[in-house]
Amino acid sequence: MVWTRGIKLKYNTEGEKIEISEKAFEGMSNLRFLKVYGYRDALQLTRGLNYISHKLRFLEWNYFPMTCLPSILNLEFLVELIMHTSKLEKLWEGTKPLPCLKWMNLRYSENLKELPDLSTATNLELDLRNCSSLIKLPSLNGNSLEILYIGRCSSLVEFPSFIENAVSLRKLDLTSYPNLLELPSYVGNATNLDELYLTNCLHLVELPLSLGNLQKLKKLSLKGCSKLEVFPTNINLESLEKLDLAGCSSLDLGGCSTIGNVPSLRMLKLRSLPQLLDLPSFIGNAINLDYLDLSGCSNLVELPVFIGNLQKLKILVLAGCSKLEFLPTNINLESLIFLSLSDCSMLKCFPQISTNIRDLDLTGTAIEQVPPSIRSWPRLHTLHMSYFENLKEFPHALERITSLCLTDTEIQELPPWVKKISRLIEFVLKGCRKLVSIPPILDSICYLDASDCESLEILECSFHNKIITLNFANCFKLNQEARDLIIQNSVEAVLPGGQVPAYFTHQATGGGPLSIKLNEKPLPKSLRFKACILLVDKGDHDACSKEKSTQVFAMYKNDRHMLCPALAQHLYTFEVEKEVTSSELLFEFKLESDDVWKIGECGIVQHLECISMMQMERSSNTQNGDGHVATLGSGLGLGGKPTRPVVRP
Repeated sequence: MVWTRGIKLKYNTEGEKIEISEKAFEGMSNLRFLKVYGYRDALQLTRGLNYISHKLRFLEWNYFPMTCLPSILNLEFLVELIMHTSKLEKLWEGTKPLPCLKWMNLRYSENLKELPDLSTATNLELDLRNCSSLIKLPSLNGNSLEILYIGRCSSLVEFPSFIENAVSLRKLDLTSYPNLLELPSYVGNATNLDELYLTNCLHLVELPLSLGNLQKLKKLSLKGCSKLEVFPTNINLESLEKLDLAGCSSLDLGGCSTIGNVPSLRMLKLRSLPQLLDLPSFIGNAINLDYLDLSGCSNLVELPVFIGNLQKLKILVLAGCSKLEFLPTNINLESLIFLSLSDCSMLKCFPQISTNIRDLDLTGTAIEQVPPSIRSWPRLHTLHMSYFENLKEFPHALERITSLCLTDTEIQELPPWVKKISRLIEFVLKGCRKLVSIPPILDSICYLDASDCESLEILECSFHNKIITLNFANCFKLNQEARDLIIQNSVEAVLPGGQVPAYFTHQATGGGPLSIKLNEKPLPKSLRFKACILLVDKGDHDACSKEKSTQVFAMYKNDRHMLCPALAQHLYTFEVEKEVTSSELLFEFKLESDDVWKIGECGIVQHLECISMMQMERSSNTQNGDGHVATLGSGLGLGGKPTRPVVRP
């Protein structure tokens, strides 16, 4: 053991506690590399450590369980210290020599209250993001600090003064910095800064003129700075590659008109700026721009002709520009591959600003004419459109549409010509409140959204596409056969329900744990299962109302499954894959946030059982009088009081 120089320990046990002996590293005097990672709260060090090599150079221990580093830890040769999501409250007492330390990552250590003097470290890179209990930053050598990430350190009370001397600083993250009204002018002394993040600094009103000194700045994010009023007129943007002003709802964009050349700018985000009436003229000079986001600019009426200068533009997002009426004509953005005009409700003319578009979203527009020329668009792969009565008159459109949104609250049955849309992948019927049944649909469909179809009772389709995702939120009147079909014939689904169906052979209250014993010999390396979660409201408020709907994530091991919107008394089903390490498998589900919601019940069924059970059911099905196949009979226990959901990635 004396010759051991590196250890990489990955622990896979779930729901178990592993106690590490205080003698675990004794005798490893040459240990230089130590990496420990796995599941949260699994490893315990209740007796600490008696020994760890003085030659240690790299230490990474995620979810480190102690509140302080062992006093025997020698830092003389340590180059990297990585302990994100730890339980540390402090690192060590006093000042220690740190001649080799270059990188310290303690992000998401939410109990960390203080840091020791780090001024002896040279060329240090420090990541403290989301250390929400940290009150004060330590003494640091500003001259040698290269990276400082202190975003979302919500308890910090003072702005770090050592930045005044941080001439080597390259990256600075001040995301959600508390109570920051004005950025100190000495930030302009960090003349080597190439990345500055001021995202969601909600109280920031102005930026110092000294930002004009940052001539190497490549990335600047002011996203969500809703009180920022003025953009510096002297800022040098010649090196800037990415600028994010999304959500700066108080910003006077007139200041941006003084910006000259932006030869390096590749990404510009101006999302959700209701005060934006015209595009700043400097955009026409951004000849290397390849991404432009103007979504949610609700008062933008037209795009200027100079948009035609952007011959390298690949992505143009105009979603939610509800007053946009006109797009330029007689231009061809040769590089444009993605154009989103969804919810541009006043736009009536089909966009013809590029013939090379690959993805085009026209959902929610007033467009009711489709030119035959789209047949010759060589790259068009995805076309999203809203239903309109005369759409059937444009066979060239039916040939290219891949997503159709039909949200007619008065429609009672689907038009038969929908079957002619041969490439349909996504079908949205959200809010068709008078729709009673859904006829057979194309096997090409991978996503069906029938949420809020409150009169829907019958599904005459069979869902032969086994990778389909189904959303039947608020479809309270679905009959039993329809419920069985939704759960068993989808890879992911949401529908009303008050209990986990008996179809799921292993069940538990809450999120488990669930134990499954395997009889297979030899054991496979992994197995696939279908999971079901019943979401219930934790409090007394009406969680079924849309005002209370929130986004929730169900956690299984390190995987996250989005339950969106989160609605009480709804069933969420999805597939999980389990690594097989023994003949007994353990499943446990949790919610990432449990302040409003909880898991009422959960269930699991092995994927092969899913298939065999469906086959048995289908063999007993018979054709009924009206031609509807009574698929997956109603005796599988899929009942329960309905109420609301999915899950759309």
